[in-house]
Amino acid sequence: MALQEISPAAIQELMEYSYWAFDLIWSHVEQLDNEQFIRDLGYSHGSIRNQIVHLISSHRRWIYRLKEAEIPQHLEFKDFPSKVEVRTEWDTSKGEVLDYVMSLDQADLEGEVNYVVSGRTVKTHHPRWKILMHLVNHSTDHRAQLLSMLNMHFGLDTPEQDYILFLWQKDAVE
Repeated sequence: MALQEISPAAIQELMEYSYWAFDLIWSHVEQLDNEQFIRDLGYSHGSIRNQIVHLISSHRRWIYRLKEAEIPQHLEFKDFPSKVEVRTEWDTSKGEVLDYVMSLDQADLEGEVNYVVSGRTVKTHHPRWKILMHLVNHSTDHRAQLLSMLNMHFGLDTPEQDYILFLWQKDAVE
C-alpha cells in the first residue's frame, strides 16, 4: 500500500530536520581553508563548494516548480568563490525553502504539480508533498557525500546527524 498523504506538520518537521543536519556539517566545512573548499575532489560535483551550491540551486529550482513559477537558471559554481558567499546564499535559500514549506496546508501538500525537467526529458506530475520528500532525500544523499569527502580528503571527524538525534534535541528544548 502506497503512502497517500502526509501532514503539514510532518513535512515541516522533516524539512527542519534536513536543515538542522546540514547546519551540523557547516562547522566542519568552516574548518577548511578556501583552497580546500573549492578544490576538485573528483567526486560527484567536484568540490565541497560545488556540492553545496548544487543543493542550493536544485532546491531553489524545485521550490519554483512547486510554486508553478518561472524556474531560475542553475547557479554557477564560479559565482561563489569562497565559503562566505556560499554560506550567505545557503542561509538565504534555507529561509526561502522553510518559509515556503511552513506556509503550506493539507490541500497545498496534496495538490498535483505538473512539471518538466528538461535536462532529463521528464514531463510529469506529483503531489507537492512527494516532491518535498524528494528534497529531504536529495539533501540526505548530498550530506552523506559531503561527510565522506570531509573525512576521506581532509581527515575531519564528521558529526552524527540522525533524525532521532534531532528529535531528542527538540524534546530537550520543549
